Amino acid sequence: MTTKSRRNKKSWFLRRGPLENIATAIIGLGVFMLMQPFSMLLYSHSFKFILFGTLAFVVVSHFSDE
Repeated sequence: MTTKSRRNKKSWFLRRGPLENIATAIIGLGVFMLMQPFSMLLYSHSFKFILFGTLAFVVVSHFSDE
């Protein structure tokens, strides 16, 4: 395995696209937890999910596209 192929495998994970999608999904999960009427436990942890997803999105948005 060459150095270039190792770098490509590592940089695939650090690309902006997939990680932005994961951060967006975490934000969506937090909003769902906030709006559901079934569990007070989910409601009480929803802010943490929304905050973590937002911070993750801000950090990931500074990663390179390639």
